[in-house]
Amino acid sequence: MSYEVGREYPDVATAWSAVVRAARTLKQVFVAQGHDPQDYAIEVENETGEVVFRLPFSEILRPLVRQSPTTYKLVGSDLGWLIYCDNEFVGGVPRRSSAELLVWEMVETRCAEHRASQVLIEDEFICEKHLCRCFEKASPATLLS
Repeated sequence: MSYEVGREYPDVATAWSAVVRAARTLKQVFVAQGHDPQDYAIEVENETGEVVFRLPFSEILRPLVRQSPTTYKLVGSDLGWLIYCDNEFVGGVPRRSSAELLVWEMVETRCAEHRASQVLIEDEFICEKHLCRCFEKASPATLLS
């Protein structure tokens, strides 16, 4: 099943917020049609048709499990940045600042639900690890990759 909706947003962060709200609303549509929303994703494209990011419904609708943190990974260079969520490709953006903004929007969405996240940022020179504020409340047995 494929749907196309022609909405435009001024930036990636605004698009991300709209997609999160839409995913929660669309859950009932899928269920009413006899489909499992966990099998679908929303993709956002730029004006040239390239996928900017992909949000699997499983990310928004997964059960609230504090002991299972989500790992967001940003991998990049001057050529662009790729974003992964628990090793599943989410999308790519041209600049690190855009990638970080998008990922921190995802982290904030999870933090609002008290779900822990960690963010790994890698390029050819550095590897950084950041933990969201929810990690203070995560189980001591929580394993980080």
